[in-house]
Amino acid sequence: MNVALKDRTLVMKPLPQGWVLRPRRVDDIPAVVELMKRVYIQPHGPEAVWPAETLLEHARHFPEGQFSILTSQGRLVADATSMMVSSAKALTPHRWSEVTGKGTLSTHDPDGDAFYGVDLAVDPEFQGLGLARQLYSARITMALRMGCRRFVAGARIPGYHLATDLLTPEGYLKLVERRLIFDPTLSTQLRLGFTLRGLLPDYISDPESRNCAALIVMEF
Repeated sequence: MNVALKDRTLVMKPLPQGWVLRPRRVDDIPAVVELMKRVYIQPHGPEAVWPAETLLEHARHFPEGQFSILTSQGRLVADATSMMVSSAKALTPHRWSEVTGKGTLSTHDPDGDAFYGVDLAVDPEFQGLGLARQLYSARITMALRMGCRRFVAGARIPGYHLATDLLTPEGYLKLVERRLIFDPTLSTQLRLGFTLRGLLPDYISDPESRNCAALIVMEF
């Protein structure tokens, strides 16, 4: 199913036959941990992989905002974590650990008007199938259902480590925005309909992005 946003439509490839996208369940937690271990390898540190206790907190604070994709054999191959916060918090400079309660979603605000993308992971073996786009569609649909005014996230810029000798983070973002440089994460998100709002320095421990992120927003 394609998701319409004002005059834009988020067009997606259908999932392979027998695959399902559904809300994450508590019994999915061990599979989510294993997925994160496959996704967040070097240069990411072990802290990038959430323990089961953190994922249980997600189920306690905002179960509606968590989605998983499973193959026809029941293998969990993609997962997305989201929460709600106020736009005042989401659109001003912040760090990932502050806005997400160190990843626990303890800062989730059910009255928040901004849907916040906390994490999205796709198994490297299954990348290129449009799974991230499917997860964004599910999150956008949920954000609209919850009455949110916008979708906000801190986008990784993993290509920046290749350009640090030539560009500041701000300069890198401008060139990606103008499509003069392709960034594996940010370029994809801009093509989904997000707009760039600025730089989030010291956003998260991420050697490839030099600890920076791009503040991206999709208005509804």
